Amino acid sequence: MKYAKKYSPMALKSFTLFLLIILVSATTSSMVLAESNLTIANDIEVYEQNGAYAKALEKARNSLEAEICSGSNASSQMINRLENKLLTLGYSRLLFDENYQPRVKLLNLLELIGMAPLKDFENAILQINTWAQKNLLRQGECWEKQNSKFEDLKTKIKPLLKEFNFLDGSCAHFNNYQGAIVYGASLGVVRLRLDYLVQQWRQGVRFAYLYFLSGQRPLELLEKENLLSFVDRISLKINNERTIPQTECEMMQLVWEQSEIPDSMREEVQVHFINAPMKKTVSNALNNEKLLRPNTNDTVEYWLKAAPASGRYLAISNGPYINRQDLVVRTISPKHYSFDTIGPQAHEQEKMAILLDELARVIFQIKELSEK
Repeated sequence: MKYAKKYSPMALKSFTLFLLIILVSATTSSMVLAESNLTIANDIEVYEQNGAYAKALEKARNSLEAEICSGSNASSQMINRLENKLLTLGYSRLLFDENYQPRVKLLNLLELIGMAPLKDFENAILQINTWAQKNLLRQGECWEKQNSKFEDLKTKIKPLLKEFNFLDGSCAHFNNYQGAIVYGASLGVVRLRLDYLVQQWRQGVRFAYLYFLSGQRPLELLEKENLLSFVDRISLKINNERTIPQTECEMMQLVWEQSEIPDSMREEVQVHFINAPMKKTVSNALNNEKLLRPNTNDTVEYWLKAAPASGRYLAISNGPYINRQDLVVRTISPKHYSFDTIGPQAHEQEKMAILLDELARVIFQIKELSEK
């Protein structure tokens, strides 16, 4: 007959202590994990409530990937909700909430740069827009040298503008799109935006159509000089003055033709160049006509006239213009189009005058959206 092995009281006490340590450790780990999940959920909720749908989506995807893989319906529903908000609302609620009331941090920023506190919040967006258009818009063409206005407030202004998505860049939030859009700009910015789109393609993003939204704006002298330098570097032979691009649209075609584009992208993507015309306007009391260059609104309208296929589009801009150009395209476009607007970050040394000019333009665009 076998007898059970006897342990000394000291051994039993040590074993019991060991079991208690394991139990406490497991309980503590569970509590830490639960607390971590609660923090993540709170962060996502705060981002969503503040209209930062891109950040909320990125946080949710990165944090809830394991739960989604395990079949969690709640996590999948959260992801789907945030995806839908990003595509349908974009960055339209970063400055104002769903009732078009200003966010507290927007009011803090505006008061910091000189706007008097609102006396009442009835038609707040109209009051804010009126002040911003009068005090923040720059004069002249967007590439003219700006003064140092607001530079002394830089350290206080930049953190708020960063929260409002004027400084950071972002990557594509989906793998597949109906098409892609590259907004027109000066030569250097067009090259920057196209290169960024190529980066997305190399990372697996796919689309069937590519639209360059441009127009008949005559190139500035400096742009032509930069263009000739670009032509020299790529050893492109241009035989006479007539073949040198004279307009923004012609310049964008040259950049596309001469840039390093993956073979798969050239073969699989159907490319279109939207060429919005110059606009006529009466310039003085003598009724003299003046030609104005087409802006983003005009190029979007001409893009829609080309009857692009309905669906999800990847739009390429760059900081600090991402917010405004995202708002423009979704304000003008019918509901059967949705947009994911991305681009590289703003230049680190960007002048405060330029950033606040963009803020004024975004406020105006949100006002337009509120009246749609």
